[in-house]
Amino acid sequence: MRKLNVSLLPQDEVDRAYPLIQAALPGATIEAWRSFAAMRLGEDESSKTGILSVRNEQSYIVGLGAYMTVYDLQHGPILFADHLCAMDIVDQSSVARALLRAMERIAEQQGCYAIHTALPQSDVREAGGWITNIFHERGHCIRGLQMCKLVASAS
Repeated sequence: MRKLNVSLLPQDEVDRAYPLIQAALPGATIEAWRSFAAMRLGEDESSKTGILSVRNEQSYIVGLGAYMTVYDLQHGPILFADHLCAMDIVDQSSVARALLRAMERIAEQQGCYAIHTALPQSDVREAGGWITNIFHERGHCIRGLQMCKLVASAS
């Protein structure tokens, strides 16, 4: 079994994580990533926002996931997770599982009643894709669809 380490991404390693972001979201610039990370990085796991990193045995970042605690009309306090990526040549499934376990632990610590996750279209395009299978095995289910419309004046 692999030894993966999941922890909060330190501010001084934001640039080191950028290649993973760029691979997952090719249109994301380094400036956009730095701005996003500055808004989401929490002090510790009790913060309302954060970015988790998954490191392999050689300490390379092979997974990332951002989260924030928000209030949902149906579920009350929830952990909203987005921009999850697991990129590992050896076993990306183990990376995704480690990231999800850490998200579940943080949700429990923060008294959340649910975890809502936004996955990019490329990860859910086909039913039964590898990432959705991992979510299902961890007890997640599809409860809706997140849609997006770009606002021309903001572009």
